[in-house]
Amino acid sequence: MNWRALRPYLTAASVVVLLFVAGVVALSHSEAPVGGSPQVSGSPTPDAAPTPESSTAQSPAPTKDPVATELDRLRAAARVAPGPPGRRITGDFSQQPDLYAAEFVRRLLTQDYRMSRAEHLAWVQSEAAQTSEPLVVGLVPKELRDHLAVYSVTDAAGQTPAVPVRNAWTALGLQDAYTTVRIERVTEPMAWSTAVSSGRISDPGITGREVAASVTLHYRKQGKAVTSTSSVALTLNIEGPPTRGSWGFVTAVTYSSLAVSTS
Repeated sequence: MNWRALRPYLTAASVVVLLFVAGVVALSHSEAPVGGSPQVSGSPTPDAAPTPESSTAQSPAPTKDPVATELDRLRAAARVAPGPPGRRITGDFSQQPDLYAAEFVRRLLTQDYRMSRAEHLAWVQSEAAQTSEPLVVGLVPKELRDHLAVYSVTDAAGQTPAVPVRNAWTALGLQDAYTTVRIERVTEPMAWSTAVSSGRISDPGITGREVAASVTLHYRKQGKAVTSTSSVALTLNIEGPPTRGSWGFVTAVTYSSLAVSTS
């Protein structure tokens, strides 16, 4: 379960949910996802033999509301200040939704692990835009919506994030790792366009895009240059005209990566 469960369309808007589920079903996460974040699993601990006291039937602990849990995670997430305005996406890329989505994803997934992760996230925050569209922000309180952009690309609960967690980023940097990205296509998913045409979307500036890309991780293994290429799909919401003067990033909805080759 991740923060996306906060959105009411996951339970109430069956048309829109198809948009965001499709990306997850189509591509499963690879064992070596983009960014090469190592998958770490804890050592199994054998269950202790039950004592007479522990074997006594007990009422199960109450399960916390998943919405409240995700809000707690979002509330506790580190706040990121926006980076220099000079790094923002500008020109034609900022005026057309397909161009903006492609350029945003290209820059997001172009990661140099020898450089500062904090600077990369500051750039993401500089691109952040907000919407009041209920089918996008759902139950997220207004005071937390400004943090969705960075949170959506870094939250590691239940899936590999688009930006590796801090420890993984550092470990990759020790291998002189970096990624290169080739955007393959940008589409407006049918479920989203159907929701718009049926009048379910109230914010005229919000839209959804799915970006497919080929991402190659370059690193060194035992002193030898190695590459690993993955097919990546990222679905995102962006906000732009007529609500705001240029396009900006609201949130990543789904991210999936499938390894296709290693050399």
